[in-house]
Amino acid sequence: MIRFPLAFAASLPALLVASPALAADRTYSVGSFDRIRIDGPFRVELTVGKSPGATAQGDTRNTDRLNIRVEGDTLIVSASSTAWQEQANTASSNRSPAATIIRASTPRLRSATVYGGGQLSIAGPMRAQRVDLSVRGTGSLDVRAIDADQLIADVSGPGTMTLAGKAAKARISGNGPTRILAEKLVANDLSIRTDGNGETIARARFTTTVNAAGVGAVTVYGKPTCIVNKNVQGPVSCGELLVP
Repeated sequence: MIRFPLAFAASLPALLVASPALAADRTYSVGSFDRIRIDGPFRVELTVGKSPGATAQGDTRNTDRLNIRVEGDTLIVSASSTAWQEQANTASSNRSPAATIIRASTPRLRSATVYGGGQLSIAGPMRAQRVDLSVRGTGSLDVRAIDADQLIADVSGPGTMTLAGKAAKARISGNGPTRILAEKLVANDLSIRTDGNGETIARARFTTTVNAAGVGAVTVYGKPTCIVNKNVQGPVSCGELLVP
């Protein structure tokens, strides 16, 4: 009969519980960037106003398969060529790409794009003469501190975009069952173009032009002068609306 020292035996339960947990932080070496692109179902939290950097926290079987790199002036988050193929038949949620949290930072940012089911949230001032934001697919993009002379924002597919801050001129477009929540973005002059059954909520001070080709609802808060061209089935409310 094998006898273990008492202290070692007491530690066995903790070891047995801890051993399956393969979670760990991984740091990636990245250079300067002022654009970001998410290719796939990854959860990314980006902080603007700090030195360039990137880390991933989660199951090591996920972090080992991440491909985080800078090409030109763009930080790209994607899967490696063999990333999630062997996970196709697993039902364990903690091994899905979205279960891994990727945190990145950069001194400044002027463009963000999300493809697929990615989730990108941006904290800190996104300040630039022109800011470009895009969602393609089922993903989401949350930007809470925009400060731009010109803002170009578009969503295609069943994605969601949430915007706050200010812009002298803003152009917002949605194609499909999109959801654009920009009532906390104050635009001096605003242009909205929609085609589909999505929902667009925005805010303007001086002028607003709405071109609504689909049946989706468009709501513009504030007291701008409104020009509306719409499908008769698409409800549009613009002007003389108080921000809730």
